[in-house]
Amino acid sequence: MYRVANRVGRLVEIAIWSPVSVEEAIEWGRDHDAVIDRVEGEYVCFVDLRGARVFPPDVVDAYVATMKDERRLLRTGTLLPLSAVVALQINRMIREAAHPERRAFEDAAPLASWLGERLGIPERARLRALLREPAPGLDPAR
Repeated sequence: MYRVANRVGRLVEIAIWSPVSVEEAIEWGRDHDAVIDRVEGEYVCFVDLRGARVFPPDVVDAYVATMKDERRLLRTGTLLPLSAVVALQINRMIREAAHPERRAFEDAAPLASWLGERLGIPERARLRALLREPAPGLDPAR
């Protein structure tokens, strides 16, 4: 499952949570590209993976293919779940996508600071609001 949107300025909001099928990852790529096409110039991505578990190899391949084709990407900050295995997988995907301005974070504050360097005031406010929301795909009652 996923969400991809651009609500403020050049901040692209992405949330992905498990389970994810390869068909869904391919659909995400199309939706991602449609959102990006509506943003003028360079863009910044916030990726919320707090609800993700380990992705199957075919899903990883689909995500990385989209990640490698982001010519106007300025910077991406990815918020990781509390899983060392998923963190390893995501960091490998980031390396494979080979964009120097992509980083993964375990904590929201350093992510907000790092992305904030490239965002305007309304975009930073939206990012702070997103970081206060519960993790997508997780039951907040647990």
